[in-house]
Amino acid sequence: MFHQWEQHPHLDRRNRPRTRNGCLTCRRRKVRCDEKRPECGHCSRLQLDCSWQQEDGPRFGIRTKKIRHRQKLQSEQSQPTIEVASASVAAKEGQGTLPADDSSFNQIFNYASFMWDDYPPSLSPTWDTLDLSSSQDLIPWSDTSLAVPSPLDLHFPTSIVSSTTLMERPSKTTIPSPMGSSHVAMGWSESQLADYFARSAAPPILATVETSSRWLWMRKELTSMTSSSRMVKYGVIAFVALELESSGTLEPSTYTQYYQTAKAKLQECLRDICQDRKIILSQLRHILAVLFLLSYIDLLTKDVSNAHANLREGFNTLQMVEMESLSVTEKRLLSWLRLLDARAVSAGGEGLFLTEEDSAINTDLRSPDSAITEIDSGLDDAEAALEDYIMRPAFFFFQKVQLFMGRISKIDPWHRRRGTVEDETEVMLISAAISRDIKSLWLQRPPLMDHAVAGTLAPLLSPALAETITRTMRVYHANYYASFIHLHRVSYKNLPRTTDVLDAMDEIREVTRLILNTPWTYSPPDTSVVSSPTNSTGVGACLPVNMLWPLLMLGVESEDAEERAWIISCIKGMEKVASNARMTAEVLTEVIRQQDETKQRMDIRKVMHDTFDRVFAIV
Repeated sequence: MFHQWEQHPHLDRRNRPRTRNGCLTCRRRKVRCDEKRPECGHCSRLQLDCSWQQEDGPRFGIRTKKIRHRQKLQSEQSQPTIEVASASVAAKEGQGTLPADDSSFNQIFNYASFMWDDYPPSLSPTWDTLDLSSSQDLIPWSDTSLAVPSPLDLHFPTSIVSSTTLMERPSKTTIPSPMGSSHVAMGWSESQLADYFARSAAPPILATVETSSRWLWMRKELTSMTSSSRMVKYGVIAFVALELESSGTLEPSTYTQYYQTAKAKLQECLRDICQDRKIILSQLRHILAVLFLLSYIDLLTKDVSNAHANLREGFNTLQMVEMESLSVTEKRLLSWLRLLDARAVSAGGEGLFLTEEDSAINTDLRSPDSAITEIDSGLDDAEAALEDYIMRPAFFFFQKVQLFMGRISKIDPWHRRRGTVEDETEVMLISAAISRDIKSLWLQRPPLMDHAVAGTLAPLLSPALAETITRTMRVYHANYYASFIHLHRVSYKNLPRTTDVLDAMDEIREVTRLILNTPWTYSPPDTSVVSSPTNSTGVGACLPVNMLWPLLMLGVESEDAEERAWIISCIKGMEKVASNARMTAEVLTEVIRQQDETKQRMDIRKVMHDTFDRVFAIV
């Protein structure tokens, strides 16, 4: 543990005076810094972000202050040139602003256009909970400017423009990025990208498993991690860069540079853990966070092989610790990884997080979460507290539903041998056990689920809360019944539909129509609209991303031409929140065509390979 001191001769170490000029990271950790710039020994060994006191700090010595003073005079001489250049760029860019609420912020940057889902206004996380400029809580991100060779025009709606422009925010001159590439965002610094993430709504895949207060808390946790972990820092930047690329703000493949850097930092950390297992105690939450970010990026970019590898790394890392010792944050990150694994397993993943004996579900969703009560802007609001209390058993139910996806996928022809009498007999026995467990889970459904699906919560709760709970529980309801169809297609491919399958199709069909036909007063106004066959006016709501899988299961079993067309239009209408919605619609169309020609069920994954020469997860 003292190997970093071996870099200095013994006399140097003995005669080194005690000063207050160490890096901010060591000072916050209350350890003695060796003051080696730009990265001290502690930060280098522990893979921490090494940041230093800004100019003319009150604790600098006399000699240091003189040096800082000379540097300040030199910088002031060149400042007019920089200001002229900045003014020129700002004039070209127009007058954009950073608004004061979540919905306006997402409108400016079109953040919901690719992979984000908005909350109802009454439940939106507040923005001013994070002060990214405060060095007490967070070490400021590097102000490495992000500039593309040819400037890109950002046009902001005039209705949400105020007096402060985006380009008027503190920024510095262009410095080469850590990766040494010019494929970066125009006028954006890494601190601005951090701010971008810190004010975002939950990604669609998390929107139905995290209440507004829980996402607010986890978002703050992730942003805080970026100040102490470089792999999380670059993972977050890669995550944001991927969205910016989709809206044309960044040049293609910009995110890959940050992705690769985050992956390299992760591998360094894992190698250090192999040499010293004690490191995992302080690095586990960082590892789980960056693996979630990287795996989600992989699934969104349809790189399922990398997603499988990242999920495997996460599973292997968790095998080194006791599940009972996980912190609240680590348990939430584990539940997020399980959600991604449930999507990846249908694309050939191993489903390592989807085991029957995984007891973490019982603790990460049922146990009281004292950490959340500390968030002033979250549970001080009685409505947010009530939402969290009501939805907790629903989240537990949905996590159990995700486990069935893993259990069913593991008996398909892509995960085990099939075709012999012995194999099919074994599969039948496993399927019977899964079917019993699915039906048993229904007896454990949340107490309010039946009322939520029926839409009778409005007289009991506030309108915004009733809408949120109703919409979320209907999504869980549809995913539960999709398990019956999934199981039948995997285990009884050549047999006619059972009563369970027919009932499941009716339930998914009905829930989808309820979501589309219900007037969502508090839904975001810019969501896409998809109408049902019974809705002649075409007024509806955008389906949540977690409805993609139930609709796919309904579509491959439906025989009515009008209903098939409606399902395909519903899936295409989800393109705003599901990155591969259009590809999923094309796969469904091809599956239907081949099933009509052959008069038998077709393997969805095989059709993916034949149509796109690859397989992708349904996210």
